[in-house]
Amino acid sequence: MANNTPFKKIMVPIDGSKYSRKALLHAIGIANKFKSKIYLVTAVDTTDFPPGMLLALLKKDTRLEKSIGEFIVAAKSLARKELLADVAICKSKGALDSYYEVVAGRPVEAILKYERGLHPDLIVIGSQGLHGVGQIKALGSVSRKVSELAKCPVMIIH
Repeated sequence: MANNTPFKKIMVPIDGSKYSRKALLHAIGIANKFKSKIYLVTAVDTTDFPPGMLLALLKKDTRLEKSIGEFIVAAKSLARKELLADVAICKSKGALDSYYEVVAGRPVEAILKYERGLHPDLIVIGSQGLHGVGQIKALGSVSRKVSELAKCPVMIIH
């Protein structure tokens, strides 16, 4: 029997903000209605290092290369733990087909690259995230760019 739902795959970028949490809850509601699969993705920004690390990079301090690698591994590990908790929320609310992925890079580019490989039918994203100055804006730069460049419909949750 073919699944004729308009939303077979729903992608939800997660960044730990209250807006991404609201987006997740909306995605769960849609997934339950249409029996969709949910794909959670977190982008670990590998360009957003503490100032001391950036200075060392500029000076080409090779001792810090190991620290940066460890920093990225730790960030990915933390993201995985948070996504596992979000998958548990999905499953507890009835969205049993829920998966997660941690991607690395600048958030917009990493999210769009994941989207290109996944081919979701819908992206549900929070309007703002945990991005420093970007918190002041009415619509976060990541959600705005994703909505402009994605190959599928994007629902922005405020």
